[in-house]
Amino acid sequence: MAALRVRGDNLRRKYRDETRTLLRIATRLPGRPTSDDIHDLRVAARRTQVIRRLLPRPVRESQASKGFNLALKSILRGTSQLRDLDTLMDTLRAHNANLPSELLVNLENQRSDAAARAKAVSSVVIDTPVPDLEPPRIRGKKLTRRLRKRAKRRSKTVSRLLAEVLNDEARVEELHTLRKEVKKLRYLLELSDGSSSDLPALTRVQDSLGAIHDLDVAVSYLERSHFTSKEKAIRELRTARHSNYLRFVRSYREPFSEPLGDGLKQLFPGASGISAY
Repeated sequence: MAALRVRGDNLRRKYRDETRTLLRIATRLPGRPTSDDIHDLRVAARRTQVIRRLLPRPVRESQASKGFNLALKSILRGTSQLRDLDTLMDTLRAHNANLPSELLVNLENQRSDAAARAKAVSSVVIDTPVPDLEPPRIRGKKLTRRLRKRAKRRSKTVSRLLAEVLNDEARVEELHTLRKEVKKLRYLLELSDGSSSDLPALTRVQDSLGAIHDLDVAVSYLERSHFTSKEKAIRELRTARHSNYLRFVRSYREPFSEPLGDGLKQLFPGASGISAY
């Protein structure tokens, strides 16, 4: 983690760019937003949150900051169901699941309702002033210490979860938690001045974990549904899930086949000693 550094002016620039992206997407959000619209809106909101959590306490606890933080949370809560529905439908279609047409019609109807709520909640962040970051209060040394501390804590959590799931694909909850932790770690490393050599490997791991989670959600949904002709689809999804799990194991182990110096070996100490699946 010693290589992580962030200057105040760089963080202010990233904050400005991210909040502008967030407001642009929210302002242009159509009445029936696409899955890409919602994905991009949520990513911008989460990246803005990560930046704000690095800020000094007095900045984070100002009245303006608290109001803006509430707006960010509202965006994420208000778009969560829509994002879940989009992911579920995309997963079912991508794997050619043999499902009755009324199931997808039902999901489309749910999506219409969720899209209307997402459109309504987008006005919250549009109407909330974005707090400025005052240069004298945003000092690089303190930001760097906070970045390193948060990244180190996050990487320890990732390392612990990896040890639990690399030899056991049935650890559904742990894989889901790992996906979220890897994403948060990736967002933190993106804030470091310069490009972290760990980001490509983290991105591969995150993508693989995302595919596993999407399939887990689809299988769970079908198992709970009342449709009778679903067993073949469930088998197909489970087969795809197993393939994606093996891909995840490879995506994690591949970076360690080459000398990386401090790279991911520093992020995930002892990882190379974990036995192969």
